[in-house]
Amino acid sequence: MEWRLYKTHLVVVLMFIVAASAWAQTGTTSLHGSVADKTGAVIVGAKVSLSNAQQGLHRETITNAAGEYDFLALPPGNYVLVVEMTGFRRYEQKNLQLLVNLPTTSNALLEIGTSSETIEVSAQAEALNATDASIGNAFNENQVKELPLEGRNVPDLLSLQPGVAYTNNRPDVPTWDTRNGAVNGAQRPKQRHGRRCWCQ
Repeated sequence: MEWRLYKTHLVVVLMFIVAASAWAQTGTTSLHGSVADKTGAVIVGAKVSLSNAQQGLHRETITNAAGEYDFLALPPGNYVLVVEMTGFRRYEQKNLQLLVNLPTTSNALLEIGTSSETIEVSAQAEALNATDASIGNAFNENQVKELPLEGRNVPDLLSLQPGVAYTNNRPDVPTWDTRNGAVNGAQRPKQRHGRRCWCQ
C-alpha cells in the first residue's frame, strides 16, 4: 500500500516538473542599458522603470556601480522606459519594441535639471542584438496572410527560415504527419526497431 502511495506521489511530482519546464520555454526577451550624463560619466543609483500597459507589466530596478541596468525574461511587446535621478531631468522613451529572443540595448543620457522636466525620446533605432547570435522575428497576422503559401500550411511557412527543411512533400511520407522536417540537420526522433533514435 505504501509503495503505491509513493509511486503516485512520484508521478505527480514528475508531472509538475514537466509542466513547469514546458511553461518556461515560452519566447521571452531582455533589455540592457546604461545611464550616463552628457559628459559620459555613468550615473549610479538611478531608478529605471519599464512598463507595458497592454500586458499590465511594470518592473523597476536601480543602476549598478557601472551605471548599467538589466531586465530579463520579459514578454515581447511595446514598452515605456523611464529613468529618474535626483538633480536630472526625467528620461522617457516610448514605443520601445522588444522582440522575442532578441536582446535589446537602450542607453539613456540624462540632462541636468529638475525631475519635473522630461526628456522624451520617441524615435527608436533599429534593434541590434550585440549580445548573442540568436534571431527573433515578429510577424503580425496580416503579414502571414499575405505570404504566397499554398494551402496556408504553417510548416510550409517554417520552411522559409534558413536551415529548415520540411520533408512532408515526399510521396513516401504520410501527409497527415506535419512534424517531419529538420532544422540545421537535426531531425525529430523516429522509431527504429521499437526504440526512439535521432536518425539522419
